[in-house]
Amino acid sequence: MKREHLRLIDTLSKELAEGNLAIFAGAGFSQGAGFVNWKTLLKPIAEELDLDIDKETDLVALAQYHANANGTNRSKLDQMLVTEFSAKVKTTDNHKILARLPIQTYWTTNYDRLIETALDDNEKIPDVKYTVKQLATTKPKRDAVVYKMHGDVEHASEAILIRDDYELLALMEN
Repeated sequence: MKREHLRLIDTLSKELAEGNLAIFAGAGFSQGAGFVNWKTLLKPIAEELDLDIDKETDLVALAQYHANANGTNRSKLDQMLVTEFSAKVKTTDNHKILARLPIQTYWTTNYDRLIETALDDNEKIPDVKYTVKQLATTKPKRDAVVYKMHGDVEHASEAILIRDDYELLALMEN
């Protein structure tokens, strides 16, 4: 193993032991469990709009266009989110490994509940935050905080899906 890799492992091990590491699980982290990616999720929407999903580069704009075409009604998008991410699937080895580590902070853009499930399976209490308002409260005896930056499948109507959602989120942060 190269010397710089060994130094990185040493540094990460020290930071982990001191409680200074956080996890960021981005898009695709749960694909191994069988969940769809953003492009696959939006494929039916693209087809409905006579668009080729493989030629689309701005998928958030595609979702916004669909909502606008339906009088800013995003209920179909919300239902797709629930349909695709509510399935009972097993956590992946990656989820299991992360949940076993002494990490207290998880950031994710994923809508599914696999991180929370993996923490539960390891007898850890997750404190899940998927709205700004939830930041003001703390779950007693929590072992980890899971920040779901784009929302949670159980609350699909509040999920960040379309451009309007991102813009509203940016306004709330300022």
